[in-house]
Amino acid sequence: MDSGPRPPRESPIDRRRDQRRAAVARACLDRLALEGYADARLEALATDAGLSRQNLLFYFRDKSDLWAESAACAAEDIFRVLTRLVAGEAGPAAIRATRRGLDEVSRVLPSAFAVLLDSAATASRASAPQQQRATDAQSTFLAALSSSVGFPSGPTEPSAQLSRLTWLTLLAHHREARAHERSGLTGGLPLAADLDYAEVHLVAMARALSTRGR
Repeated sequence: MDSGPRPPRESPIDRRRDQRRAAVARACLDRLALEGYADARLEALATDAGLSRQNLLFYFRDKSDLWAESAACAAEDIFRVLTRLVAGEAGPAAIRATRRGLDEVSRVLPSAFAVLLDSAATASRASAPQQQRATDAQSTFLAALSSSVGFPSGPTEPSAQLSRLTWLTLLAHHREARAHERSGLTGGLPLAADLDYAEVHLVAMARALSTRGR
């Protein structure tokens, strides 16, 4: 049975170029996280990647293309870790695993996490394929979280809603702390305490959901 036209296959040359773009983008994450999109200079980014400015622009149209690729790579790396951490958890434990997972990636992948947090303000710079990659990575994580939260019944509409609320709530606290840090304001925000408070309420909602599912 004909299922319609198939998308064109990526050639080996295109695949290698995409892999090279991703490798260069990941090499630039530290500087982009430290200096931000506006202040990071192409010459310095090229040096970080072991390239000349001209060679860097062979792979990327401009700095905005490099930034968007870095953000897409950051999303793929972070959601891969989070998906692994929530898989196999059940009910409230999946909420706690998400909280711990964000704490872990902020320590283990600090530059990728910082770029992910900053990328919300520059999403319009990304191409449709770059946006789709980040969306697909997030969707895979949310599906895994929904399945874990909805255990043993599996993913349901309420568990999907709670999973999305969990992600948006926890990420919002990290994003606020990041913005506060970059602003140069004195005194840090009580991030750990805010996350503890949010986790308590999200876990209570997961317990209520689990009780209704019995």
